Amino acid sequence: MAVKSLKGRLADGEYVLCAEGYLNNLARMGYVAHGVWVPEFILEQPEVLRNVHYEFVHAGTDVTEAFQYYTHRERMKMIGREANLETINRTALKIAREVADKNRTLMAGGISDTDLYKEGDRDSEDRIRAIFEEQVRWAKEEGADYIIGETFPYFREAEIALEVIKSFDLPAVVTMTILKPSPDGKLRTLDNIPVGRAFRTLLDKGAVVTGPNCSRGPQQTMKVIREMIKEIPPEKVCALPTAMRTTDKEPTGFELTDKFCPENNPVYPRGMDPFYVSELEIRMFTRQCMDIGMKYMGICCGNTGSYTRAMAMEMGRKPPSSRYYNAANFGMPPDQIV
Repeated sequence: MAVKSLKGRLADGEYVLCAEGYLNNLARMGYVAHGVWVPEFILEQPEVLRNVHYEFVHAGTDVTEAFQYYTHRERMKMIGREANLETINRTALKIAREVADKNRTLMAGGISDTDLYKEGDRDSEDRIRAIFEEQVRWAKEEGADYIIGETFPYFREAEIALEVIKSFDLPAVVTMTILKPSPDGKLRTLDNIPVGRAFRTLLDKGAVVTGPNCSRGPQQTMKVIREMIKEIPPEKVCALPTAMRTTDKEPTGFELTDKFCPENNPVYPRGMDPFYVSELEIRMFTRQCMDIGMKYMGICCGNTGSYTRAMAMEMGRKPPSSRYYNAANFGMPPDQIV
């Protein structure tokens, strides 16, 4: 029997849990580094990537997302690996498809921010479109069930991503990263679009669900969600926060500072360990999303199997990794443990 589609699950009111955050996970394991990471690892140690997929499946994800993050032409050109671009992407896609098929999850291809967008610059838009077109084409050819477009700080770049995904007749989940509030205190994209209008437009243009991902921790992400649901039905909102404890003063992981170890500043990208959230905070965030009426959620940078498990359990599920879980080791009353 075929795996139920993304649209089918959402239409039936089911939750969709999507584990993201491969880059940070692999960096913490010592396989890659932040920045212009070296993609040889996908070709030289594919079993490592395969094992991370299995970790998230074991923890309860409904989606196996191919690790195409930053494996695009401009990034590969920067480190002299452009000739291997297609092989790297197809290898990541084939591994994700294999894991998805064995575990009956959905498989998603992925495109992301390019660092190329310049407002009003048609040339930058054309380059971005070409990057997205080849990555989405490879994803479709390798059997992706849908495409995730993620971490766009500019609305226009997210819009281009959606246009490209739709041109290949694939369902699209498009998420944006919302950075600092604008001078008037309002939450806006970097090209100055209010978040409610930006996400509503993406829905109107065909995104299955849309919402914030990355940069902000769970509670700072909730601020974006609350702004969104003034204009968007909550069942059309998705959210995948970073697993870091950001604050009103330092709303994104890029701004965090370590007062206990000033030598650790800037915290991003290699001093973030003291700022990771607890499993309880992940469960609290999940419950907040569920109470609002959201159906699609997950975790972005900093994700681990334990966080994904916490989210799955709060949804009322018992993933394989919950086998050894009990009230005592979670520190909660038994009637609060799924």
